[in-house]
Amino acid sequence: MNTVNRIANILRASAALLVTAVGILFSADDDESEDRPLGDGSDRFGEHNFRTGRMDSGADPDGWYEEDL
Repeated sequence: MNTVNRIANILRASAALLVTAVGILFSADDDESEDRPLGDGSDRFGEHNFRTGRMDSGADPDGWYEEDL
């Protein structure tokens, strides 16, 4: 009977650990509204503007680009 109680306690603890781990994994807030949009305002293409630290079209009159270095 003592062995059965130990196994039951181990199963309960394992289930509680699993439920806690799954809860932590799925509780992360992923707010997609903070993601930068792809397109004209995106920093994923263009020339690197050293003044702003972003990629842009290379037409910023106050920007510092690779050819300015």
